[in-house]
Order: sequence, then C-alpha cells, then structure tokens
Amino acid sequence: MDTNFCTDAAGNPFARSQNSSFYVHYDQRNVFVDLRAHVPEKLLQLRSETRTIQATNNYNNLKVYLYFSAPILNSSTEILSSLSISKGTLLPITGENHGNRRFGFMVANISNIAIITISFDANSTISRQGTPVSPVAPVTFLYDSQRTAVRLSTTCRMRTREDNIPISIKFMKPVFGFNSSLITISGGRLQSFHEISRSIYAAAIQADDDVVSVSVPENVTGDVAGNKNLASNVLRVRHYTIPVISSVMSIFVTAIFLLTCFTAGLLTMSTASLQSVGAFSRPSSSLSSNPTRILFRSACHIQIFALSRWLPVTLPVEYYEFARSIEWSIPYFSLPWETGHVQPVMMGSSPTGTSNSFLSRTYDRIISCSFQLNKIAAAVYGSPLTPVEYRSFFESQSIIPEAECISDGLHSNGWRNFDRSMFWLAVIGGSLILLHAFLFFILKYKKRDSEKQGSYGALIFPRFEIFLVIVALPCICQAAAALVAGGTPSGVVVGILLLGVVAFLLLSLFLFLSVGITFGKLLQYKEVHREGQQFHWYQELIRVTLGPGKRGQWTWKNEANSVYLTMFGPLFEDLRGPPKYMVSQISGSNLSRQGGPIIASDDETEDAEAPFIQKLFGILRIYYTMLESARRATLGILAAILPCSEEAFHKEKGTVS
Repeated sequence: MDTNFCTDAAGNPFARSQNSSFYVHYDQRNVFVDLRAHVPEKLLQLRSETRTIQATNNYNNLKVYLYFSAPILNSSTEILSSLSISKGTLLPITGENHGNRRFGFMVANISNIAIITISFDANSTISRQGTPVSPVAPVTFLYDSQRTAVRLSTTCRMRTREDNIPISIKFMKPVFGFNSSLITISGGRLQSFHEISRSIYAAAIQADDDVVSVSVPENVTGDVAGNKNLASNVLRVRHYTIPVISSVMSIFVTAIFLLTCFTAGLLTMSTASLQSVGAFSRPSSSLSSNPTRILFRSACHIQIFALSRWLPVTLPVEYYEFARSIEWSIPYFSLPWETGHVQPVMMGSSPTGTSNSFLSRTYDRIISCSFQLNKIAAAVYGSPLTPVEYRSFFESQSIIPEAECISDGLHSNGWRNFDRSMFWLAVIGGSLILLHAFLFFILKYKKRDSEKQGSYGALIFPRFEIFLVIVALPCICQAAAALVAGGTPSGVVVGILLLGVVAFLLLSLFLFLSVGITFGKLLQYKEVHREGQQFHWYQELIRVTLGPGKRGQWTWKNEANSVYLTMFGPLFEDLRGPPKYMVSQISGSNLSRQGGPIIASDDETEDAEAPFIQKLFGILRIYYTMLESARRATLGILAAILPCSEEAFHKEKGTVS
C-alpha cells in the first residue's frame, strides 16, 4: 500500500511498516543446463568433414561440470545420482556452486585408454520455481595415456636383389603430423612417400648400399590425445646382386636340358618311325627307353634343386639364386593377363616396377584392409564425434599392417598360386600332349601305307603321358597344398581332391611295382650269367651283392601283352630289378651283338635263381621311381604350406629388431 492511503478517525495518515510489502516472482521459463567436460577440444578433418574431438592424456583434465541457468533445489549428491558414466566413476568436487547453479565432478577409476560418455537425467532435477529442467545431450571424450607404438615391415624379403624396397609404416593408433622427413634411412634414399590412412603409411626406398636400414625415431609425431610415439623397430634389408656363377650355372643347365630334349625328341621320333615300318628285324625295348632315359631323370633332379630353396636352412646366395632361376621346371610364372610385377609368395621376389606404380597398387589393395566407418554425416560444421565414431577412428586395434594386408589379400587363400601353377601346367602339358598326338597320327598314317607292320615305339599311348604325370606331381601338390593352406571352403575342397588324386597315383604306382615286379605277376628282369667264368674275390663280392656289370633286360611275362612293356616303361625300364639268371651256353661274342636284344633266344639260355641278396637289392631299386616321386610331391607340399621356411635364406644378416 502506498503512503497517505488513508487516515484514522483522529485524522492521522497511514504509515507503512517494514513488513507491509509482499513480493511475488512469477517465472514460467524452462531451466537450461550445460554439461561441459574440461577436456581440450580440437578441430580435425575426418572423412572430408571437420569434426570436434575432445581428447586428453592428462588425468587432471577429467573434470565434468553442470551449469544451470537458474538455481535448483537438488543437492550435489542428488545431482550425482542423476549422472551416468560409461566407464569409471564420478566423484564430487568441492567448491563454489554459485547459488546451486554449478556442480563439478571428477572422473576416476578408468583404464589407460577409455572412451567416456557422460549423460544427465534432467527429469529428477527440480528448479527453485518448480519448472522442469530441459534435457541436455551427453558428452563424449577420449582419455588415452599410452604412447603410440609403430612398426615397420616390408613386402620384400630381408635379403633381396631388387633395387626398390617397399616399406610399410604402421602405427597402432592414428597419428597427426607425420611426414617423410621424420623417417631415418641408412644405406638408401627415399623415392616416394604416401599416406594410406592416419595410421598406415607407405614408402619406397632406393637401395644404395649392401645393407639398408630404416626406422622412425621416438617423439616425432603424436596421436590425438597428445601422446608422442615410441621408437619403431629397425628394419634392415640386405641388398645383393645376382652372382655371376648362379646366372652361368642356370643358363648352362637350361641350355643343356633343352639340348637334351631336342636330341631325345629327334632320336625318339626317328626310332619310332623306323619301328613303325618294321625296319628292325628283332626290336628291343631299349630302342624306346634309351633316348629318353637321361631326359626323364634329369627333369626330376632339376625339380629337386628348384624345390630345395624352400628347405628350412640358410642357403648361400649363389645356390638360392641358382635354384630360383630353374623354377621353370615346376612351372610357376605370372599369368599373361596380370599387369605389373606383383610379388608372389612362392617366388619370394620383390616388385620391380617403379615406386609410383607400387604406391598405386598399394593404395588399391590397402583400402580393403582399412577399418570401415559408419556413414554418419555431420550436419553442422565442427559437430562432436559420437561414441561409435570415437571407437571407429581411435580405438580400433584390428587394422592389419600394410605388408601383411597385401600379402594376405593376394596369397592367403592360395588361388593365385593355384591359377599360376595349373595354368602353365595345362598350357605346357597340353601343348606337349597335342604334339604327341600329332606325331602319333603321322606314324599311324605312315604305317598304313607301309608293307611291313611294326610298333609305334616310344610314341605309343600313354607312355609319354605317364612321363608328364610323374614330372607334374610337384606342381600339382604345390598348387593343391596352397589352396588347403588358404582355408577357403572351395579351396580346401579342390585342394583335398587334387591331393587325393596324387595319393591315388602314388598308391597305383606302389601296387604296380609290388604286384607286377616284386611278386613277378607281370614283369621279369633277366640277366645273363655265363658259366665257368672266374672272378677275383672282390669281383665276386660285388657280383653277389649288386649283380653283374652288364645290364639285363625287362620282359613281359605274357608275350601277347608285351606292348605294355613299352607303354609303362618310364616306371621301371632304366632300373635294375630283382634278377632272374639266364645261364648262357654260347660264346661271349654272340652275347654282345650290337643293336639286338640282350637275351638272344630261349634256346640259348636256361633259368637259374639269383642269390637272395641280389634279389633284395633289386626289389629295393625298383621302388626308386615311387620314392623319388613321393619326395618331389612332399617338397611341393612343403613349399606351399611352409612359406616361412624360405625366410631361412633371407634372415641371415637381414633382421627386424
């Protein structure tokens, strides 16, 4: 009431006392709250978008405050119960609350790396005027106190002959500010540098010295939380040039083998042509076996040398390069439609293209190994990251290093090795089979016009195909084992089927040698033994244990099926089996007739049993083809399932420390 509002009966004016005023505050506005974390903020360009990131490595920065636009009636304990935290706990911070407008809390009990999300339930908060408190968005930040580890790797071997050495630099967490000037290189120079992602970088080093050393020093870059990196491993690669002796030996072996193939082919064709027209009055199986005897065993021995470079031993550079140069005997080459020089696991060589082509290939392949982010578009410039985005960008530890990713993408499933091996095996083997068929039909047409009818000699089917199958065993086993080691369902099925075929072939060979020769059901090996001939004691010892010096003759027990002697000849004809003596009753001059069979006729000989020791050695000798085939097949399997065994050559003086 205002003064002089009224008077009493005596005329005294109205006097207002101190408690005569009453104030009413009417306010219907909502109370707002601001949830803030005292964590440093950064604006970063992520996926072509500018985003706000809160990250720290300082434990003292883990403080959260709530600022209300108007005083509230709740206490600090009640406010704490309305807060929820994803990791750790919250502890109240004592201090000025500005009339119940400000409340502070400290984050405690968290790990070294944590993505923390704090949210506030406003429904349980009461303002002084009784109006509701508006909801507030949760706050998310990253706490990371671990220093960033970095590891260097390379797709080439620790000992390489290539001048360009690809290097992969893999950080365990995304880093910022890393560039090529921060790499320490000794023995070479940097050719190119490329950023694949924030945590993966690719570089190409040009080797200048025998040993190239690459490393990343510590404290040269940092992660989003401010942690500096640790020192990387020191990657040392030994660079060498191909020894002259290796090149000379490989060229010599290849030339000699090609010359042997050409000579054996001419002799085989000439002999088969003469046999087809009946030019030999008394044909012998040696006419078919002699031209190709050396060729068959030479091819098998060359394959052993080529496969031996996967043995788990340290090999000299000269031997390793020689073995690598004769890998055409497997065979294993790049496919015609493959572009560029891509390093195969089986070959163990580095890319030979330029650094730019390497980087472009690296980028194309590594993109499939990079972590996949959720497609959450940022509607506002500088909007904060969500918890899912924090995990995708900064917490994922499943990123595969670049070198491992490239190797895995190309070779882990085994199909590339399978395609290369089987493609060239089909091309080379198919071409030779077509050539065999062409020559066979020529002889068949020529034989039809001839008056005398003879055999096809060494061109009879499937003599040459048996030879090809035996030579192709290590290639098939290598391709099949690579598929099985790859682990893909289709690859495992195909690989097991191929290995089953190889096992069936070896078992069939074992049964043929055991039943047909050891038990004498199909074949018999005969040697000439002259009566009355005197020997010295040491000659007698050699003759009793190993047999006479003169080679015997294989015969098919059923003369009507004697054509099988030539047909299956590659399995046994160049070996001496368990002998059966043919005791000679004629002079020595008749036994050495050139061009005829060793056993002239049944009228000139009679059967006699050889000593037991000679039979035993003969039985052991006939299994040489099977054991030698099994050995090459085993080496082919080991070359596919144990690729790390090749590291024994490369790790000498080439280390990753």
